[in-house]
Amino acid sequence: MDLQKKIEELVGQATATFGIVIKHLETNEEVKINEGHLFQMASCYKVPILATLFREVEAGTIDLNTRVRLSLTDRVPGSGVLKEFDPGSEVSLKDLATLMIIVSDNVGTDKILELVGVNRTDQYMKSIGLQDTYVNLTCWQLLSLVVNLDPELHSNEQYEEVSLRLFQAKHDKRSIVFTKSIENNVSTPADMALLLEKIARKELISKNACEQMIDIMKRQHFRDRIPNLLPAGTPVACKSGSVGSVHNDIGIIYLPEEKGTVIVSAFSENNSSQLEAAQMIAKVAQSAYDYFVAR
Repeated sequence: MDLQKKIEELVGQATATFGIVIKHLETNEEVKINEGHLFQMASCYKVPILATLFREVEAGTIDLNTRVRLSLTDRVPGSGVLKEFDPGSEVSLKDLATLMIIVSDNVGTDKILELVGVNRTDQYMKSIGLQDTYVNLTCWQLLSLVVNLDPELHSNEQYEEVSLRLFQAKHDKRSIVFTKSIENNVSTPADMALLLEKIARKELISKNACEQMIDIMKRQHFRDRIPNLLPAGTPVACKSGSVGSVHNDIGIIYLPEEKGTVIVSAFSENNSSQLEAAQMIAKVAQSAYDYFVAR
């Protein structure tokens, strides 16, 4: 059975909607399922932010060694560790970028977005060919909207209320966050696969920038999706994301024995659980790995 049919059969067993792109970079063999379907990116949008940051670093407008002071109002609920730091703590931009990816830190993400700009991130993605990728919301805005609170308010009281509603899963299903609006943070599996391909081929910004981005992504702590069922020690540079019933993962798999490099871009929506989505994405990645190693 060829890989396209194998993956179609796999995701056909799910009740959720999946969008998949798999590409073997050495042969250009591909699998595509709903590749042009718009999905909420969730924290996968932190890879476009990372790329925009490194573009500015390469241009000399940002120094990764610059230290940023955190304040109480910088706190953002959800994933990450910086929200637990004492106000006044100083963290380098390199550390913010690393935490943004490896533990999906929302504070780090929004501090970087303050520097590079939401609009410039969106425009940069368009300029490199990601025509169906839209970056419009900070983590704070997105999470506030998820629980039907005004994102323009950013106080300690608002932080506590957003955190509580997220913990209680009080999601507003009518929120723009759960729509396909281009005013949302949305993309397609094809666009995110293209971004990863440019990084993996070291064709984005510079070879050095790509190597630094790959190094960060290889240190990912959340490995319950693309890396989960792969043989121990398999190098994978990835970034997952979840919000509501949306569960995604995008990654670069480095195959053994000079078998090549595989891009996996997996998005899903309307999942019954995060576990179900994670297991399906892990099986998709495992199938791709087994297929190309056998080849």
